[in-house]
Amino acid sequence: MNKSSGRAVPLLILLLIGVIAMFTPISTAHEPITTKVMFNREVIRILQRNCLECHSPGRIKADIPLTSYREARPWAKAIKEEVLERRMMPFQAVRGYGRFSHSYAISQRDQELLISWIEGGAPKGEESDYPREEIRALARGGVWPAGEPDQVLEAPAVNVTADAGMVTRCEVLPVGNQEERWIEGLDLLPGNGAIVDGANYFIAPSGTRSPCSLPESRLNPLGSWSPATVAARYPEGYARRLPANARIVLKLRYRGNGEAASDRSRLGLHFASTKTSRSVETVSITAPPATIPAAAASHRIVATKTITEDREALAIRPLPYPYATSVEVSLSRPDGSGEVLVLTRGYRFPWQPAYYFKSPVEMPRGSVITITAYIDNSESNPTLGEGPIRQMRFTAPLCELTMAVAVTR
Repeated sequence: MNKSSGRAVPLLILLLIGVIAMFTPISTAHEPITTKVMFNREVIRILQRNCLECHSPGRIKADIPLTSYREARPWAKAIKEEVLERRMMPFQAVRGYGRFSHSYAISQRDQELLISWIEGGAPKGEESDYPREEIRALARGGVWPAGEPDQVLEAPAVNVTADAGMVTRCEVLPVGNQEERWIEGLDLLPGNGAIVDGANYFIAPSGTRSPCSLPESRLNPLGSWSPATVAARYPEGYARRLPANARIVLKLRYRGNGEAASDRSRLGLHFASTKTSRSVETVSITAPPATIPAAAASHRIVATKTITEDREALAIRPLPYPYATSVEVSLSRPDGSGEVLVLTRGYRFPWQPAYYFKSPVEMPRGSVITITAYIDNSESNPTLGEGPIRQMRFTAPLCELTMAVAVTR
């Protein structure tokens, strides 16, 4: 071996050591601990409630897992920034507008505990406090969030290539019911949570040969699913009618993750266990077709819907992505009273959940729903993709409203 090759070996070793150091989390051994909040005791519970449905192995954000101290500690400062800027969770309605049973927002108490942990040196805590079995159960998956359903409809297997971007698959699932049935809840259980990005489901019109070829405006909205969203369950006595020989149109949205993968998702139906007194339906509300000029960063659009018979609002699903910077839905009653049902701002993701009200919202006959949205058709909207910004014909729905009306027999 010549002298130059002998010098190359130590040099190579030094380079490898440098590369390893670049990608190794900075040691926290000498950081002062000034907090009593521990990862294994408090922080992991907060992450369980708010983050791990996405940030776990086998889930849609498995590239940033947070299920252990070793995984979460390097992300501590990023977590602080995301929480303080209210970017996480990614689908938050603005607080103070609408009274929801689940707002998808990290509570003020949990925020304070997280910040205290991060600013206080991010200590690990005792191994005995870590909820090991619960985290293992989460990793195994296969658990229905709303409990075991009465009937499970399984979609055909779908293969997603390694280089796939966002792709949508549509399947028609026969329920097999010979007579009408009433359902009080439904939920989706992905077969592969690492690639299932979202889903929408509808009731197909009877007699239609190819429901997947129909525009969604001709389908009866049944529900939607996004990672970490709550399952649809209606109050006692409220249920949704399934006609005899019903077929459910299931539209699954997949996101490629760099590896070839497959999925076989399942839709669970919970049948009404008590006599139904209120019939549930979901309607889409769309503004009249509008032309949005190119480069318009805040173009105002208004849609209205008049309630023609006494109803109650059970849930609301604003649909700002990818065009709207904000969507406000307000209710005006004939007696002059009113309220803002929901207000959203700054959505950055296609995950658009339904927000369920703590209690049904009364909408007497003659009430008016008003939706005000501001559309961004400019270069400042990163969701519009590449290429020149052009004038746009806007016909997309702005909101889905789940309502109930008294059953007449």
